[in-house]
Amino acid sequence: MLLFPCFAWGQDPVFSQYYLNLNYLNPAFAGYTNDLTTNFNSRIQYFGVPGVMSSNTASANISCEEETRLGIGVLTYHNVEGQGILQTATFSGQLSANFPFTIRRRQRTNKGLFSAGIQFGAGQKYLSWNNLSFSDQYSPYLQGIQNPTSIAVQQSSSNVFLDMAAGIRSTYEFGSGRKPKFLSVGAAAFHMNRPAQSFLESDLKLEPRYTFYAFYYMGNPRKGRTRDLRYLSFGALADYQQGLQTHTLSVFKDLNEYMTVGLSVRREDFLFLNRRADAVIPHFVVKLNNLTFGVSYDWTLSPLGEENTFGSAEIGLSWRFPGRN
Repeated sequence: MLLFPCFAWGQDPVFSQYYLNLNYLNPAFAGYTNDLTTNFNSRIQYFGVPGVMSSNTASANISCEEETRLGIGVLTYHNVEGQGILQTATFSGQLSANFPFTIRRRQRTNKGLFSAGIQFGAGQKYLSWNNLSFSDQYSPYLQGIQNPTSIAVQQSSSNVFLDMAAGIRSTYEFGSGRKPKFLSVGAAAFHMNRPAQSFLESDLKLEPRYTFYAFYYMGNPRKGRTRDLRYLSFGALADYQQGLQTHTLSVFKDLNEYMTVGLSVRREDFLFLNRRADAVIPHFVVKLNNLTFGVSYDWTLSPLGEENTFGSAEIGLSWRFPGRN
């Protein structure tokens, strides 16, 4: 290892159901529904690999009165990896400012919205020493662990680190009122202050993560009724962090007012066909009044293989409380 040093790359978890986890996607989504909204997402990655990685987020949004144009959000994040040995927990607050605008085009005025958001939080890592084993616990004559270790238990928790993020987004309306079309784009930067996360008081910095997305929505009225719009949407999302890049291309279709189906493909790079694909992801979303429930499954296409990983699953839940702002 001294003669042939290598580099290691890492990346924050990438959620497949970003549409139900918008606060994790971009701080500018704080208060995005105008009403009090709560969200929960849980992702289990690679069922067939020892040490299943579990990533969970919970968030809440609320907006202030219309005159202030401010949105407020809170986001909690918990990640477990390495057979439950290493855990990461963070809590963050978000604040967004929202600026509506209009553009006059021929005989129609199109509406738009520009939002900017910031996020401040704190987190800590935890290490379970009871789940670790060391070489002095093994006997050369017997199989398995036979002896107690002479290694003293070290720190079970890391330093408390502060974390900062910021993002912008914009949505713009096209088309007529009967067949509305929307373009939604956004960008965000996380870990902007490069927080140091260590159990040994070292100065290893967490590199920033950059997220970009663009989606296009086309609404079609059902039997001429504009109140019953069925949307077809497609777009892309990109994540960059520590030398890794992840690109997700998606398409979604409203089957009716209650159900939406979608399909995503996650690759290292869409511009180069020789770059390996990571997964194909089918989505199924159910909307019942103010409750939205989604489930997705990542079918592994990379050399890891579906037969070795058994894929990844994710569920998302969102509940909106109308009139609470």
